Order: sequence, then structure tokens, then C-alpha cells
Amino acid sequence: MMHNAAARFLSCLHNRQFIYLPVFVVGICLLPVGFYVDHLHSRNQERDLRDAVFTRLSLLRATLEGNITSNAQLVQGLVASVSVEPDLPADKFAQLAQYLFKGRSQLRNIGAAPDLIIKYMYPLEGNEAAIGLNFRDHPKQLQAVLQARDNKSLLLDGPVDLVQGGQGFIARIPVFLDRQQSGEGNVFWGVISAVIDVEQLYQASGLLALAEEFDIALRRNGGPENGKVFFGTGQIFDQRPVLLDISLPDNGSWQMAAVPKGGWAAAGGNSIFFRLGLILSGILILLPLVAIARFHQKNRDSETRLRALFVMSPVGIALNDYATGQFIEFNDALLAPTGYSREEFLNLTYWAITPPEYAADEARQLESLRAMGSFGPYRKEYIRKDGSRYQVQLNGVVIRDASGRELIWSIIEDITARLQAEQALRESQERYQRLVEDIGGKFVIYSHKALTGELTYISSGVDKVFGITKEEAIGKFWDGIVNWYPDSLDHAYSVVTQIAQGKIDFVQFEMNFVHPDGSERTILVSAHPASDANSDLCIEGIAEDITERKAAEEALIYARQEAERANQAKSQFLSSMSHELRTPLNAILGFSQLIELEDPDNQHLKYIREIRNAGTHLLALINEVLDLARIESGRIDLKLEPVEIGPIIEACISLVQTQADKLSVQLVQVGVADKVLHTDRVRFKQVILNLISNAVKYNRKGGAVHIDARASSDNPGYLRILITDTGNGIATHKMAELFQPFNRLDATNSGVEGTGIGLSITRQIVELMGGTVGADSELGVGSTFWIELPVE
Repeated sequence: MMHNAAARFLSCLHNRQFIYLPVFVVGICLLPVGFYVDHLHSRNQERDLRDAVFTRLSLLRATLEGNITSNAQLVQGLVASVSVEPDLPADKFAQLAQYLFKGRSQLRNIGAAPDLIIKYMYPLEGNEAAIGLNFRDHPKQLQAVLQARDNKSLLLDGPVDLVQGGQGFIARIPVFLDRQQSGEGNVFWGVISAVIDVEQLYQASGLLALAEEFDIALRRNGGPENGKVFFGTGQIFDQRPVLLDISLPDNGSWQMAAVPKGGWAAAGGNSIFFRLGLILSGILILLPLVAIARFHQKNRDSETRLRALFVMSPVGIALNDYATGQFIEFNDALLAPTGYSREEFLNLTYWAITPPEYAADEARQLESLRAMGSFGPYRKEYIRKDGSRYQVQLNGVVIRDASGRELIWSIIEDITARLQAEQALRESQERYQRLVEDIGGKFVIYSHKALTGELTYISSGVDKVFGITKEEAIGKFWDGIVNWYPDSLDHAYSVVTQIAQGKIDFVQFEMNFVHPDGSERTILVSAHPASDANSDLCIEGIAEDITERKAAEEALIYARQEAERANQAKSQFLSSMSHELRTPLNAILGFSQLIELEDPDNQHLKYIREIRNAGTHLLALINEVLDLARIESGRIDLKLEPVEIGPIIEACISLVQTQADKLSVQLVQVGVADKVLHTDRVRFKQVILNLISNAVKYNRKGGAVHIDARASSDNPGYLRILITDTGNGIATHKMAELFQPFNRLDATNSGVEGTGIGLSITRQIVELMGGTVGADSELGVGSTFWIELPVE
């Protein structure tokens, strides 16, 4: 019974295998096929996506390379100008540089550093701090500059953080001067640095716009910073990115990587529908396979055409039918300047956008194309949709497609910007020529042969400076057209000889001559070696008429000498008169004291004391005048030594204490103990006594005088002593007259006696001791007088 059951089971199993065997076999076969097809689809989908990314990235690369090269070529033009005229003035540098910022450049600023010191900068606004910067003081920048110099080529560095904000690429271009004639070869002049704004460069190249669709990263390719990422993140290079190398003008390169946002898998989308199709393909078998084959065939055909037609470039590319001229394919660089939409342009032939007057030339180019298989370069004009025209340059070849139809591949470059730049350069040269001719009536620009002295060029100012016309000067010799003084002519011959021997690069010297109107004239000659169109040595420079300036200088010197003599005579007079007055005054004081001792009555005693007080006051005035005369004549002797100021200030306070008590003025001093100055003891006491006495005399009743000493905040190593009063103060507009001799400001109406020379003497004594003096005041509040003297 068990044997029969087993037999029935085996029989059933055998029948089931027979029924499902074809399904099982097909299922087994379709399973790896399905997995393989699914894998192939995913791979092709990623490849298509990578091709699309590559196409977009190629356009970005071409645009980025074009913009970087364009900015570098703009600066190369300025380098050429500087190498021709290395000593150009700052205004001309700015005039040349400003044209580089017009159009679509991404330049932020341009600086020129002759001898590695920045002398020129455009725009100057916002970059003033860069003027005078010495690259030798900045090792990192110096290394880049020296590398550019040693390689004799452009060096692109960056991006770097800019002081003004943002980032920039720095293009450093060395400038060499041709000194072949002088035997020096190419002489290194310096370097021109151009800052390319990173944000503008990325924006203009489309990098920022493309980064919204893809994850993009840029890193250095080669050099000491090989692999350094400066845009995006380094993780992008680990995600199987599309890689492209970006060539730089300095023969270096960057590497650019891009992946879709979220990665390749996310960009590929959900494959569930395709897999459902595979399941249906397992049911229908052939239909899905045919569809897949057709899909991949179409994809390969599309890829072949795209690779042939759209290797993207900033230069226009077009494919035309040879027989009809019909546009078949073209890129955006060709379409953009025309103003047409893509659909409109596909309905046009190149005859439709070519002006009729080019018909004959166009026919000759087609004949050349048929005979030689290529044409160009060939310049003509294209007509825009709005009817305007622009210049283009064409190069082309003829090809045949699979059907044998003749096609024309053309490279079409819009040269409008280039022609405008050339026109701007010509206009700039014309403006420079006009500037030279209109330099002014006191200047003459000249050029003459070094060996013969024959004038080859002279500006229009020659008639005003030398009294001769340009026609009379050109082709003549200097010594034959100007009546030079013999010593001036001999000196000029010596200078020219040294320049011709290469001993002098630049020199300035004065020359004298007799003008045709009979007047004597003086010119300042600037000269430097140069080469003319035939590469012969010549001397160029500027002659400036300085006759009036020399006369003014001589008059000024004479006036100063007269003033010094008058001042010396005044000082001598004051000194002698002061001594003459003291002799009779001493007698008056002496006899008044003797009369006072004879015990006169009260009325006579009052008169005698008035005489003595007036004499004492007059003696003080004479002493002050004598001090002023000594100082101004330079006969004051100083003995500079270590002086402790505390006891001296205490002594001065004691001397004015009686006067302060009469006015109820309180005297306070702080911070003077243990302070030692390097000064003259006697003169220091005279200065302090004068300032404290003034603070008491001009104070209000019941006021205060505060004496303080502290380290100077402006001059390290100096001590500032301040004497502050609570008087009426001094008006701001009178502060400038404060230290003038014999000027008492409004003190004459105050009833306080004085000469008005005390502060003048104080200032001069302090300055002779190596210090400074000053004052601050506020009306109704008081005044502060201060002196600063060196600490011992």
C-alpha cells in the first residue's frame, strides 16, 4: 500500500514538471535576461545622463576658458603698452586701464608694480592702501611674482580672499623691457597684477546657473596645490563624476567634476515602470525586446550626431546644405547675435543673412570650397533680424553624409568686439598724440638721434619755449637752432655721451640759453635712452621752461636773507637797549629803597613805594625782553641734566602762594613726586613759575589751580605736565594768537600787568629743551596749559 502511494506521487510530480517545464525553462532564461536588460537600461540611462552632463559641462568649460583667456588678453594689451612706455604717468595708466573694464570683462582692479612696488592702480578708489605696497615685504605674494618673472609668462593664482570683500583670481604678468640695443637684453621692469572677480567670472560663465542643476566642484590640477578644491566640495570627486580639464592661460589647468543633484541613481528616476515592462516582456517576449532595441538604436544615432555637431564652443558652428545653403544644425553661439529664434533660423539659408554686395565674394569662396575642400579665413557681414549688421570671420570644410549629400561645416566667429577694440586702440593712440601736442606752452617733448643729435620729433610747444617753429627744428641739430650758453652745451654733450655708453638710464639737468627776443631763459631737461623705428639709439625726454620758477626761487631766497638780517638786528637792538635801561633803573630802585629807610611821612612813603613798585615791574619787563632777545639771537645756554621736578614745582608754588592767597585761589598738585626729566633746572623752573603765575593771575576769585603730571599718550618717553585753572577761559578763534610775543589777547582790559611775551618765551624755552607746549580752553570754564619734556 505504501509502495503504491509513493508511485502515484512520483507520477504526479513527473507530470507537473512536464507541464511547467517550458514555463520554468523560459522563466529561468528570462530571469537572467531580465536582470541583464534591467542592468543595461540602468547603465545606458546613466550613460545618457552622463553624456548630457558632459555636453552641458563642455559648454561651461569653453565659456569659462574663454572668459579667463579674454580677461588675460585684455591685460596683455596693457602689458604691451607699459613695455613700450615704462615711465608712463599715473593718469595715462588710468586712461589705458579704464578701457579694459568696458564690455564684458570680469576685471575688478589692475595694479602695476615697477621694481615690485605698486605704483599704479585702477580704479584707485577703494584701493588707495595698495599704492606703495612692496611685494618684497609679503613673502607669499613675492613667491608668486618671482615665479611669473622666472617663467616669463602669466601666472594665475587664486581664488584668494580680497580685503574689499569677496574673492578674486590674481593674474600676474611680468613686464620686460627690450634693451637689446644697450646690450642688456630683456630687462625685468616689474609686474602687472589683475584681479578677476570670482563671483562675476562664475556668473558670466554660467557656472552658478549650472550649479543649481548639478553638484559641481573645481580643483587644481597639478602644481604645489594639486587636488585642492576651491569650488564645491571634494566629495563630488568620489561620486563617479563627469570630469573635464580646464586649460588656463598660464599653461596650468583645473579639473571640473559634476554629478546630478542627489546622485546618478536619483537622477535616473524610478525604474519600476521599466521593470513592469520587463514583466510584460516576459509575457509578450519579443515586443519589449524589439522596443528596447529600437530605443537603444535611436539613442546611439542621437549620440553620434550630438558628438559630431555640438562639441560646444564660444565660437559659432553651423552645418549647411552645400546646394541650397539651408541651415541644418548650429549652436547657440551662432544664433545669439542674429536675433532669430531657433525655428526661424532653421528656415533660413546663409544667403538670406548675407548682404547682397558679398554675392561675388561668396561665389568665389564656394569655388574654393569645391576645388580645395575648404575655405577661409573669410570676413564678411551678417544681417540680424532687426536689419542691423555685424562682422564675422568664417572658416569651413565640405563633408558628405551617409546618403552622399554634400554639407558644409563652418566655424563662424563674431569679430565685432575685436574690431571695436582695435578701433578703440587707434582712437587711444590718436588721443595720446593730441595730448602730446597740447602739453602746454612751457613744455616741449623731443626725440633726437643719440649719435648725431638730429631732431626727429618735437612737440608744438617749441615755438613758445625756444622761439622757433617745428619746421625749423625737425632734421636740424640742437646746437644749430638754439643759442646755448657754452657751459650748458658742454654739460649736455657729456650727458648724451654717458647715455650712449649705457652709464645713465634717466637724468635731469638745467640748461641756459638766449631766447630770440633777447631774454635769458632756463630749462629743465629730462632725458632717457630709447629706440626709434629702425632700432637705432635715440634720446627722448621733456624740456620745461623754468625761467619764472628760478626767478621766484631767487627772490624768495633774497627775501629770507633780508628777514633774517632784520630779525638779527632787532634782537641785537633789544639786547643792547635792555642793558642800557637796566643801569638807570637800578639807580632808581636803589635810591627809592634808601629814601624809604629814612622814615618819611605816610604820604611820601606811599609815593616812594609806588616808584619802587613801578621800577620793579619795569625791571621784570626788561628782563623778559632780554630773555626773548637772547632766545631769538641764539645766545641762551642750556644745561640739560636729570632734574627731579617735585621740589621745583613746590618752590614755584611757594613763590606764588602770597598772590594766590590774595585771590583766595587754591593750589593743588598731584602726580609730580619722583618724576625725573632730562632738562635745564633753571629754565624749567622759569617755565613752571610763569605758567602757575598766569594760572593764578587770570583766575577768578575763590578759584583753583590744579597741577598734574602723567606719561604722554602721543610721545612715548615724554612726561606731560598740566596746569589747569578755573578762570574765564579763552575764545577758540584767539587760541592761534596765544603764544605770539607782545600779544596779551584780552588781558589788557583785565587790569593784570604783563608784557605779553611770557608765553612766547615759555614756548621757545620748552622747544629748545626738546619738548612741546600747548593749551586747551573753554570760555566760562577755564584753561589748561601743558608742556611735554623727555623723561630721564
